[in-house]
Amino acid sequence: MHRYVCVLLIGLTMAACLPANAQRTRGDVELFGMKLKGATRDQLRAAFQAGGLQPERIDNDYWIDLYKANGVLDEASSFKAGFAHANNTFAFAQYRFDAFMDIGLVTRVAKLVSSKYGKADSQSGHSGLGPVTYKWRLPQGMLIEVSRGWPDTTTYMTFIDPINKARMDAEMAQAQARREQVRAKAQSQAF
Repeated sequence: MHRYVCVLLIGLTMAACLPANAQRTRGDVELFGMKLKGATRDQLRAAFQAGGLQPERIDNDYWIDLYKANGVLDEASSFKAGFAHANNTFAFAQYRFDAFMDIGLVTRVAKLVSSKYGKADSQSGHSGLGPVTYKWRLPQGMLIEVSRGWPDTTTYMTFIDPINKARMDAEMAQAQARREQVRAKAQSQAF
């Protein structure tokens, strides 16, 4: 007779059952069956839409695509995915779980991630009060974070490729600096 450990997340209809003595191996980070590391924007757009995410803004002129997540993952309200323009590949993706004074939401979402990727590598803060972040460090340098600020209990599940995220952030900062420079030059005649 095999013993199984099951995680049923209240409020989230997903459950995970593993043999009691099994340890989850930490494989590649995926969303909708697509490996995130090195995935292109076009590949992920197709996977996201096939997975049921409804586009709100998909535009190659922006670094971040926006989607509605209703009906895709319980309690998730929105989803966004960011891409580095330099190589047009995945930088980050994030589910947002809106909450009003639901301090248990962050724990439920962290358990959901644990059911697939094993126990978090670290936790900062206390889930019962104040800001809290759970972190998973995964193969190929990928990260997953589940976090909540305070006093707002809105919770975020974020998938990150740190190298491409840093590249995207630098691209966005350079674009902002260029816009400010153009705006200042346009105003220079007035003073």
